[in-house]
Amino acid sequence: MDGEGEVVTRGRVGVATLIALLSVALTGCVVPAQPEPQDYTGTWRLQGESGDRAAEFTVSADRTYTARNIPINLACRTGNAATSPPGCADGGYPTNFSGHWKVAEGSSPGIRFYYADRFVRQGYVDSGGLAFYVGTLDAPRPDYLFVRASSK
Repeated sequence: MDGEGEVVTRGRVGVATLIALLSVALTGCVVPAQPEPQDYTGTWRLQGESGDRAAEFTVSADRTYTARNIPINLACRTGNAATSPPGCADGGYPTNFSGHWKVAEGSSPGIRFYYADRFVRQGYVDSGGLAFYVGTLDAPRPDYLFVRASSK
C-alpha cells in the first residue's frame, strides 16, 4: 500500500506543477510587449494630413526629434509661454520646435517629448500610431492621432 500512496502523491505534485507552468505560460502570452526605442523612430504624421503643411514629428534614433506644424493646443500643454515651445506666447498656428525624447516608463507605453528639458507631451501607443490627449485620458478617442508616414 505504501507504493500506491507514493504514486498518488507524485501524481498530485505532477498535476500541480503542470497547472502552475501552464498558468505562467498563459499569463506571459497575455502581457503585451513594451515598445522598444527603435519602434518610435521615423516620421509620424497627423492622420488625414498630407503635404508640406501636415503636422508631424520626426523622431531620430539619437533621441532627438523635430516637430513641424504642431497645433498650439497640442504643443502648449502648460499655457505658460516661458516653459513652452516657441509659438505658444503669440497663440499662432502652427508651431515648430525640436528637443529630445524618452520612452515612457510604467503602465502607459509611449514616447515623452521634451523641449529645453521641459516636458511637452506624451504620445501613447494606440492602434499602431501615437495618440495624444489634450484634455483627459478618459476620452473615448485621442484628440490627435499620428501615424507613421510612408517613405516614398
